[in-house]
Amino acid sequence: MDICIERAVDFVIVSGDLFDSNIPDMALANAAVRKIREVTKKGISFYVVYGSHDFSPTQTSIVDLIESAGLFKKVTKGKMVGGKLQLEFQVDDRTKAKLCGISGRRLGIEKEYYNILDRASLEREEGFKIFVMHGAVSEYKPKYAAESESIPLSSLPKGFTYYAGGHIHEKLLSNEYGYNLAYPGTPFGADYRDLETTARGQERGFFIVNFTTKVEKIEFVPVSICGYELIEYDGNGKTAVNVQEDLLKLAENRNRLSDRLILLRASGEMSGGKTSEIDFQRIRKTLRENGALEVLLNYQRLTSKEYSAIRVAGMGEEVHKIEERLFRENIGTVGISNPKLKGDSGVQISRDLLAVLKQAKKENETKGSHETRIINAAVETLGLKEALSE
Repeated sequence: MDICIERAVDFVIVSGDLFDSNIPDMALANAAVRKIREVTKKGISFYVVYGSHDFSPTQTSIVDLIESAGLFKKVTKGKMVGGKLQLEFQVDDRTKAKLCGISGRRLGIEKEYYNILDRASLEREEGFKIFVMHGAVSEYKPKYAAESESIPLSSLPKGFTYYAGGHIHEKLLSNEYGYNLAYPGTPFGADYRDLETTARGQERGFFIVNFTTKVEKIEFVPVSICGYELIEYDGNGKTAVNVQEDLLKLAENRNRLSDRLILLRASGEMSGGKTSEIDFQRIRKTLRENGALEVLLNYQRLTSKEYSAIRVAGMGEEVHKIEERLFRENIGTVGISNPKLKGDSGVQISRDLLAVLKQAKKENETKGSHETRIINAAVETLGLKEALSE
């Protein structure tokens, strides 16, 4: 945001998932809102869509609160006309650029919006048009997202000058097939995989676009949040005791780690002992004492020979992907007659319900209030509110 102020940009586009939750940590949200307010006071507008993480079908999102405060402008407003979704353009006061878009949804539910989208009305509109979206395009999916939901390029309305994409965590810029498609990727990292990719040299940052009546220049601006160091350890054929001794030596011999994020990946099949016998907290503490900004450990692929027969399919897979896969594999085994609880719809409801049940008790919230909030959210997720009120 400081760079945006320094470069005197006209507006900022957030293509979803500004936060990793619809109700993020309040200290983090407060810091973000303070910075956003600072930017808007310079006359810079924010245009946003929901992402798959900061949207909730049952609760108000932090994005809604920021919009209500007048700091955000959502570009997803529209109406149904003759069974088609007609999006309304937001016109930027300074540049007269016209923006509209479609938010992301978990499990690619946004595909339904593209299916009913009135593309013809959008394509007829003249001027400098920007389409904002949160979702993968099938023709440009990176390897890590090969199995994830996506939309074909043909689902996008044609004739827009710029397509601002979110959801894909890697930088992508393409003008093939007449679509000026841009994904800046995550500016920092959403999970261990992202951070490890960064430690291996992946640039992180955002795009600054210069335009008149057409795009004149697209510049990728790198952003360095902190330094990184990736430590890879192979514990193959060693005992749990050997592994702990080796990792402690590695940690003790690391110095000058100030302002560096340490990523420690341990893998291999040990000849004896269990991973639970390794004091990873001691290893983390040692690295922190040597000045590490933070330490992230990944030992999912460190196993023991005597326990190798007990494996979980999808080892190393992201948690939300494991959840989705397990729901898909098992939803057909449940005897239910309601079609909404079957197939993709059933998987979506299951994921949403799980997200509700995961919500922790908030600070100063009583146990009874917490239980009531969870029950009410679960009832709404299952669509039982009207039935229970009769």
